[in-house]
Order: sequence, then structure tokens, then C-alpha cells
Amino acid sequence: MKKWQNFIDEVKKKHKTIASVICVNENNEILLIKRSKTDPSKPGYWDLPGGHVDDEDKSIELGAIRELREETTLEVDEKDLIYVVKQEREGASKYIYATTIWSGSVNFVENPKSGIVEHSDSRWVTIDQIKDDESLELRTFPAYLLDEALEKLNNDQDS
Repeated sequence: MKKWQNFIDEVKKKHKTIASVICVNENNEILLIKRSKTDPSKPGYWDLPGGHVDDEDKSIELGAIRELREETTLEVDEKDLIYVVKQEREGASKYIYATTIWSGSVNFVENPKSGIVEHSDSRWVTIDQIKDDESLELRTFPAYLLDEALEKLNNDQDS
């Protein structure tokens, strides 16, 4: 029985939980942030704000909020996050949320744990621009996720 528990503990250590926030402005533009050249993971790629949910985070949503704040300095309330989808990847579960309500403006600061500035640029773009603009081809997410997010946000506003 002890071996089984050790195995479960190891699986939990290796399995990561990731959360991202899709911010959509009044023009139906989505916030993208570009990974800096010094970022160890996919430098130069466009990304959605997000990252690993830490053990200290009380929930996945609070982890998403913390990551949004750390990566962009934007603030969002948990009640303003709309769940979009959960993706299972090898070794990770990724939760995607969307919002049209936040405060602040995009700024890049050092990550409090690593001490590096993970992102170097931001753009507000439409889904069509994301699909058509060659400079946005290097990205960490599929465009269909953004369609799902807009649909969920529109459905939420209709109810």
C-alpha cells in the first residue's frame, strides 16, 4: 500500500496545473503577450497571460488571477472570470478562463520567483488578425480557443 501511495505522490508532483486568462476588450480584441528572448520556455512566441498554479494558490481561478497580475500587472476579480475549457496534455491540465472586466494597464515586471522579465511586448488583436498575421504565427495556443472564449463571453452576457 505504501508503494502505491508513493507512486500517487510522484504522479501528483509531475502533473502540472496551468491556468490562462483571455482578456477581451470592448473592440473584441484579445490581449497577447510576447515571451522575451530570455524566457527559457518558447522565447519569441506570442502567448496568453497565464502559467503554473502554485501550491499556495487557494484555487485554479486564484492561480490564474495571480499569473495575470505577475505577467501583465492587470487585476481581475474571481467573479469576473468565465470558465472556457480544460485541456489535458501529457503531464499537465490547462484551464482557460476569459474576462472582459479588469483594471490597470499592461506592464512587464520581473517574475517574483525567477527574477526575469518573462515578456517583452503586448498587442490587442482580433481573432482574424491572429489567424492572418504572419508575425503572430509563433504562438503557444490554438486560435479555436479564442473563438470558444468569445462564444462563452457572449453567452454569459446574454444571460
